[in-house]
Amino acid sequence: MGPLTDLRLTAWEVVHHLIRVLDSSQGGGEPAAAVLIGKLGAKAEPARELCYRLYTMCERKKRAADALAYNGLVQSWPEIVRLAGVGPATIQQPKQSRLIDEGEE
Repeated sequence: MGPLTDLRLTAWEVVHHLIRVLDSSQGGGEPAAAVLIGKLGAKAEPARELCYRLYTMCERKKRAADALAYNGLVQSWPEIVRLAGVGPATIQQPKQSRLIDEGEE
């Protein structure tokens, strides 16, 4: 199942889809990752935060191969977001909607 059709998409899955797409031998590099981030919207920001944490954990546990993949995404993130044409406000968590309309109070 792809990240755009998965109804229960997790940050973990988003991270690994982005890593896969970012890998130029399997995907399309930063431009392809930018397209995916643009489509994911608010789901992208938790993935970025998770990626930082996973990189740190891999470094501590001396898992260089895994750390390299996470670091690649972390390092590419600013360019990917720039290419996606989305600002920080677009990829942050959505605001909670109100349960009562203003006119109903």
